[in-house]
Amino acid sequence: MNEQRTIPNESTHDVVTFDILAGGQVIDPGYQLISLVVTKEVNRIPTARLVIRDGDAAIEDFEISNKADFIPGKELLIKLGRDRENTPVFKGIITKHAIKIRENGNADLSVEARDASVRMTIGRHSRYYEDRKDSEVIEEVISQYSGLDKDVETTSLKHKELVQQHATDWDFILSRADANGKLVIVDDGKISVKKPDTGQSPVLGLHYGSTLRAFEAEMDARNQWKKVVARSWDYANQDLFEAESSSASFSEHGNIQGSDLANTINLAEYELRHTGHLLAEELTEWAKACMLKSRLAKIRGRAKIIVGNSDVKPGTMVDLQGVGDRFNGKAYVTAVRHEVGDGEWDTHIQFGLDPKWFASNEEIIDFPAAGLIPAIHGLQVGKVLQLQDDPDGEDRILVKLPIIDKNGAGVWARVASLDAGAERGAFFRPEIDDEVIVGFLNADPRDAVVLGMLHSSAKPAPITAQDVNHEKGFTTRSKMHIHFNDDTKTIIIDTPAGNSITIDESSKSIEIKDQNNNKVTLEPAGITLDSPKEITIKAGTNIKISAGAQLTVEAAQIGLKASGPFEAQGATAKLAGQGITEVTGSLVKIN
Repeated sequence: MNEQRTIPNESTHDVVTFDILAGGQVIDPGYQLISLVVTKEVNRIPTARLVIRDGDAAIEDFEISNKADFIPGKELLIKLGRDRENTPVFKGIITKHAIKIRENGNADLSVEARDASVRMTIGRHSRYYEDRKDSEVIEEVISQYSGLDKDVETTSLKHKELVQQHATDWDFILSRADANGKLVIVDDGKISVKKPDTGQSPVLGLHYGSTLRAFEAEMDARNQWKKVVARSWDYANQDLFEAESSSASFSEHGNIQGSDLANTINLAEYELRHTGHLLAEELTEWAKACMLKSRLAKIRGRAKIIVGNSDVKPGTMVDLQGVGDRFNGKAYVTAVRHEVGDGEWDTHIQFGLDPKWFASNEEIIDFPAAGLIPAIHGLQVGKVLQLQDDPDGEDRILVKLPIIDKNGAGVWARVASLDAGAERGAFFRPEIDDEVIVGFLNADPRDAVVLGMLHSSAKPAPITAQDVNHEKGFTTRSKMHIHFNDDTKTIIIDTPAGNSITIDESSKSIEIKDQNNNKVTLEPAGITLDSPKEITIKAGTNIKISAGAQLTVEAAQIGLKASGPFEAQGATAKLAGQGITEVTGSLVKIN
């Protein structure tokens, strides 16, 4: 047990002193400081707020506000201590300058400053990162801001690609740190991204009855997990990736372990799911991060130290004693607030952490529909009203959204296609009054896209569904069909009048048939042309007919005619007739 019962203090007179430098210059000591508050917290930008007496009704002016001391953009440095032995507790840039006149006649100047890393919170960006670890990406993002130092703990997984989608750089690195079980701690322009170090020595010992002025703590079993299991879809193996964590590399505060508290709710496993393709290594880090957040949330509380102290910072440890077995022990500091006013300096500390993921912060993503219009969420059912005459000439169709207004004029929607390009692609439009499914770009109801068409009992499919799922096809409004059968391995293209092409692997045949009963059959025995009427073969130049064995021509009457020479020859030849056989010519030569 740490027996230290006093806060280290080497001052002689124990007088609270401070230095405030704006733009590198100490401010006028004649300024009346009403209050000074400095706040530093893990995963947040440090802030400082000064309130200075200003404003004079007699001269109708704010003299200090008029000066250049506290113009936004100037660097602000704050030092706190005793007997002029002051040490820095905050360095940043002034971001806000405000005045206020109160009803009692008092007036003041309020100055707010934030760590220089505040620049990372302004403006959203979109970027691609390839073949980089999270730690490398975080370092790269921080490096874009001059004047910031960094200390980023190396992560293991190298991502083939990582996308920052319209997010601030601060939100992006926070979300990636969170997913890796790391905390982001900012201290006077230096950004550290590391797992919490609970093995370090405490910077202070805090005892009830001596060095604690106020204290509160709570232990909550609702956020304690026995085991965390993370799952995602492995499309290469058509199965689930799975990773789990049942412990955290974290020295727990208090005398009841999180694993024991987890028996209160007795949830067998806390599940994390991602329907995309996360590698097993990323799932493992995700599960570990979730378990760490659980243990950091086991005990949460705050303490007010009896005298101000600048040694305690976010990321350090304090030793709590005299507060009972449940809460005695080393606690990891997650926030510190210094308050100066009326000659007093108070330091408040926070330990433990909210179990919520940083991504649960609604501001991490942009507003749906970019905030330009109330957004529409999810997919919507539509009814087709019109296919032509898009007023903008963009090949859109007019769709009514009944859930919005069943009697309304509808919205013009683009149509997603199997393939689309300049004067090419698949062209299939729904019919008027068809039921379609509609999505919206950026959740903006003005940017509709028809994603597909829908069957129902009111508009049944042309093929009855079966689990064996042999039959597939396409049927038009006039009952023209393209039909596939995986069982018989056939493809049939036909029209209502009876024109058809049948490709049949089971019988090894192809048949072409028209509505006049003309038919061409290709099968193992050969090719058959069958017509109830005339067959005409015509060529612009030559027609050659050859057979490996026998050529037979049979008809009730055969006529062969040539406008030039006519020749017939063979190894042997025979010309016979059952009736008169006639050979004529201007000259007949035999042998």
